[in-house]
Amino acid sequence: MLSLILRSWSWDPLILLGLASVAAGYAYAFYYCWQHNWLERLTRRGLIKASHPWFFAAGLATLFIALQSPIDTLADMLFLMHMVQHILLMMIAPPLLLLGLPSPLLRWLILESRLRGVLNWLTYPLTAYTLLVGNYLIWHIPALYETALRNPFVHDLEHALFFYTSLFFWWRVIDPTQGWYPLWHWTPAKWVYLIIAAPPSYVLGSILSASRSVWYVYYTEVPRVWDISPLWDQRYGGMLMWLQGWMFLMASMTVFFIWYKPEQELTE
Repeated sequence: MLSLILRSWSWDPLILLGLASVAAGYAYAFYYCWQHNWLERLTRRGLIKASHPWFFAAGLATLFIALQSPIDTLADMLFLMHMVQHILLMMIAPPLLLLGLPSPLLRWLILESRLRGVLNWLTYPLTAYTLLVGNYLIWHIPALYETALRNPFVHDLEHALFFYTSLFFWWRVIDPTQGWYPLWHWTPAKWVYLIIAAPPSYVLGSILSASRSVWYVYYTEVPRVWDISPLWDQRYGGMLMWLQGWMFLMASMTVFFIWYKPEQELTE
């Protein structure tokens, strides 16, 4: 059974079409800049970097792995693999995609589509934090979690909300528009923002790891993989939630060191 799972890839045409459309739009934006002789000037000014396409491609690849690889198949059978999938959707793909967005292209897109007001609200710190944490905790309520596992449409909705609420959350940390949000030039604001995002993962992970009963009946009904009992599967998944909390703290430390190094150089 395991070898069959490891060979299984979803190849969902809607997801593949969505990822391909985003990649095509991104490539066209660069082509448009090149066609109008903007690319060289923006590159020379440091507004477009060689690393941008690599980060963006890595973000799309992470989404593909999370949603189309055997991880998606195993997530229907193991709670811990479902948590791996959520980490990819919340902690890896959004920051990579945002790091891959050149600010001139993004500003042009937002202004042309008149999305700035909506985006300001969705990425406002209190709004973004509430959406991220609230969405994360609500979906782990047993009744709703079970519904998502048994209903493909609800499951897809869950994954979409995990991804987009995370995208809005990470937006203020990475600031791909480079300067539309002056508050976030004050680095300590980002530290606090990231640090307070960690406790919900720790608390929920601790509860699931310490529980002596299985929260989600669904996992007692599916075939077991790797001889992991449903209870230990749940405990391992809880430990992965701790990892997610640590990732927020590691991001906070990264922001600190990026800020501290230039400050240190100025004082030398």
